[in-house]
Amino acid sequence: MQEQDRGHADGVPTERPRDPGPVDPRAAARASLAAGRSASLWWVCAGLAVVLGVTVAAGPRPGGLLLAGLLAGFAVARAVLRAGPVALTVRSRTVDTAVLAALALAVGVLAQVIPTP
Repeated sequence: MQEQDRGHADGVPTERPRDPGPVDPRAAARASLAAGRSASLWWVCAGLAVVLGVTVAAGPRPGGLLLAGLLAGFAVARAVLRAGPVALTVRSRTVDTAVLAALALAVGVLAQVIPTP
């Protein structure tokens, strides 16, 4: 069989990938502390706490609509802000925005359609 372009014969890598080595626990602790200082994580948590409070106080329909609005706001923030918020940055800007917008639409529709007691 002929070799492929990336130096693989028969689809099997010709050399083993390097082991990244052990994880430094101090570096992991520093990274987790830095994440706690991210304002976007706190804004997301605060928004979800407000949604939970509205859902408990007013019912699932207003809570669902507020969650849909929050997700739509996150989609706009991810699409518009140049340096994406840490809490909203998972994949590419396009994928993040599309997923957040689709979730906002789905939650909004479900909040209106699902019967509540």
